[in-house]
Amino acid sequence: MNSITLQKAKQAVFIKFSNVLQHLSKLVLCILLALILSMTEIILPTIPITRHGVAEAVPINKYLSSLQVGKTFAVLEKATNFIATGSSFIPDISILRATLAPTLAPTFAPTFAPFSLIYRVDFFFEAQELNLIKININDKKDSFVSAALESYKLGVEKAQEKADYKGAVKHYSDALSKDGKFAEAHVSRGRAYSELGDQERAIADYTIAMNVSPKFAEDKDRYVEPLLGRGTVYIKLGNYQAALDDFNLAIKLNPDFYDAYLGRAIIYIEQKDYQQAINDLTEALKLTADNYPAAFLKRGSVWAELGEYEKAIEDFTQAIDNQADDARTYYPDAYYKRGLINLNLGKSKKAIDDLNNAIKLDSKYCEAYYKRAIAYETLGENEAANKDYISADYSKALLIYNLTGHSEMFAAVRSVAISPDGITLASGSEDSTIKLWNLKTGQEIKTLSGNSGSVLAVAFSPDGQTLASSTTQKIIKLWNVSTGKEILTIAWYSDWIRSFGSSSGGSDEKTISGHSDRIRSLAFSSNGQTIASGSDDKTIKFWNIETGEQIRGFSGHSDSIQSLSFSPNNNIIASGSCDKTIKLWDVQTGKEINTLEEHQQCVRAIAFSPNGQTLASGSQDNNIILWDWQNNKQIRTFKGHSNAVTSLAFSPDGLTIVSGSDDKTIKLWDVQTGLTIITLFGHESYVESVAFSPDGKNIVSGGYDKTVKVWQMPWQ
Repeated sequence: MNSITLQKAKQAVFIKFSNVLQHLSKLVLCILLALILSMTEIILPTIPITRHGVAEAVPINKYLSSLQVGKTFAVLEKATNFIATGSSFIPDISILRATLAPTLAPTFAPTFAPFSLIYRVDFFFEAQELNLIKININDKKDSFVSAALESYKLGVEKAQEKADYKGAVKHYSDALSKDGKFAEAHVSRGRAYSELGDQERAIADYTIAMNVSPKFAEDKDRYVEPLLGRGTVYIKLGNYQAALDDFNLAIKLNPDFYDAYLGRAIIYIEQKDYQQAINDLTEALKLTADNYPAAFLKRGSVWAELGEYEKAIEDFTQAIDNQADDARTYYPDAYYKRGLINLNLGKSKKAIDDLNNAIKLDSKYCEAYYKRAIAYETLGENEAANKDYISADYSKALLIYNLTGHSEMFAAVRSVAISPDGITLASGSEDSTIKLWNLKTGQEIKTLSGNSGSVLAVAFSPDGQTLASSTTQKIIKLWNVSTGKEILTIAWYSDWIRSFGSSSGGSDEKTISGHSDRIRSLAFSSNGQTIASGSDDKTIKFWNIETGEQIRGFSGHSDSIQSLSFSPNNNIIASGSCDKTIKLWDVQTGKEINTLEEHQQCVRAIAFSPNGQTLASGSQDNNIILWDWQNNKQIRTFKGHSNAVTSLAFSPDGLTIVSGSDDKTIKLWDVQTGLTIITLFGHESYVESVAFSPDGKNIVSGGYDKTVKVWQMPWQ
C-alpha cells in the first residue's frame, strides 16, 4: 500500500464515523463519542486517576458492546489493510509456537518463517538419537565405543526428556572425550548448543561431524545429517546462501535425503523462486511416497501464494489426512490455510468449519480467531463475530516474538537497535550484557559480556559491522558484530580517560576530558567515522571510532542529556535534555543553532525525520511534539500516552512515528494528522526503547519487564 492510499484509507475511517454520527440518536451518539475518545486516548473526567496521578487505561470494551468493538476493529482493518484476506500463505503460524527455543513465545508469523524446517529437523534428529540409544555393544574390543555410547545415551535423555541442554552438552562432551571421532555425538551436541543459542559452537560440531566417519550409519558415504543440521543453523542466523550450499551438497552426496529438499525449498521460498521450491517439495514427496506432511503444508502454501487454490486445497487436505508420526504438528496450519482459501473464495461456512478445527487444535491461534470473525460477519452473525474479534486481540496478533534472554534479577532492557541490513537486533540491559538476535527468526546469535554497569544505550554503525554501547559506569565500548569481540573501550577513571584496543592493536592512555557521569545516549554519524555521546554530566562529546580520541565536546544544557540524533546530512546534531529543551548544534563548529522550548518536563527522546525537515521529541510531560526545527516552530502535538514518553522513532518513509512510554504501551501515530493509529499492549512495565526495522515492516521494543518484543506493522 503506497503512502497516498494509506492516508486516504485512514481518512476514510473518520469520514465513516462522521456519517454514522449524523444518523444516530443522542444516546448512541454519546456511546460512540466515548469510543472515539478512548481510541484517541483523551482522558474523560469520569475516568479514575491512580494514586500516581496517572489516568488509568480503559479498554474500549469496558463501556461498549462487543458488537461495537468488532465493528471498530472491522473499520480499522479497512483503514490499514490489517491481516487482509490476501494475507501471505507462506508462514506456518502454529508451528512457531510449538518448535522454537523456550526464550521465544511468538504469536504471529514473520514474512519468512522457516520453522516447518526447524521442527522437521528436530523431529528427524530426535528419531535418529532414539534409534542410537537402543544399540548395545558387548564386544570387548569396542569397549571405548560402548563407554562413549553410554555417555551419549545420558545426553539424549537430558535433551529429549528434560530439555536440559546444558546437561546434555556435558554428557555428549564426555562421550567425545572417550571417542573423539563419534560423528553422531558431535551432531547431537551441535543441536544442544543451537538450542542454548550458541550457534558458533553448533556450526563447529556439525563441521567436525562431516569430517569423521559415523559409527552407526548404514551407508557412511551418504551420511549427510551434519549438513542438514548446519544448514538449519545458518537459516537461524540469516545466512541463507551458506544454508543453500549445505543443502545442495547434502543432495549431491545423498539424492534420496528428502529433508534436504525441504530445506532447499525453504531457501527458494525466501528468494521467491516458487517454481524451484515446488520442484523440490514434489521430489521430497516422491521420495517418501507422499508420507511427508511438512512438504504438503509447505507446497500447499506456495500454491496458495500463487493463487492456485485447488492445488493448495488438495495439499492442505493431504497434510490433514496424513498419519505420519509428526503429522499432528501440521494440522492447525493446514486447517487454517484451507479455511483462509475458502474465505477468499466466499465459502464462509466451509471457512468456519476449518477455522473451528484450527482453534480446537490450537486455542491460542490469534489469526484463526480473526479470520473466523470475518467469516461470521459475512454471514451476518455479528455476536459470534465480535466475540472472535475480542479473542483475537490485536496486540497479540501483531506480536511476532517475545524474547526473554535477559533474565537476571535486574535485567531491564534499556535500549534496542536494528542493524542497517535489518538482520540483526541488539538489546542492551541492566544485567550488563548485550544480546544479538536474528530479527527474522528470533534466535539469539550471541551475548556480548564484559560491560561494567548497566547498558543504557546501543547503536549500530552505518555499515552494520560495529556496535557501540554505553553504561552507567561512564564507559563506551565498540564491538565487532560478526565476532562479538570488543574492538575499543573508552573508560573514565577519575580525571582522565583511558582508550584501549586501538586499531593498531595496542593500548594507550590519554589525559583528555571524558564524561564524568553515566552515558545515556549514543549516535553514529552517517559516515560512520564518529560517534557522539550524551551524558548526565550535561555534555555532548564526539569520538574517533578508530582511535578512541575525543574530537570535540559541546556544553550548554543545564541538566542531563537523554537523547541524541544526527540529521541525515550529518551537519546537525540534536540533543534532548532534562532541562526541558532540545538544542540543535552545528557538528563542525560546535555552535548552538537553535533551542526548542515547549515541553514542560524532561525531554527523553528525539529523532530527525528521514528527510531531515522535521524533528520529533518525546517528554515526561506525556506528549510528543513535531517541530519545524529550522524555523523554531511547533507543527503539532501528539497526545495520548498517560505517562512519560521514553523513546520514539520515525518509519523509513517518514509517515509514521512509533513511541514507547512508561504507561507500558507502544503507539503508532500518523505524522500528518497527529492521530493514534493503534496502541500495542504487552509489556508488563515501562517501555524504554523502540526502533523501526529498515524496511518499515517491524517494530522492536524493550522494557523494564526484561523482554524484547518484535511486532509486525499492522498494514503489512
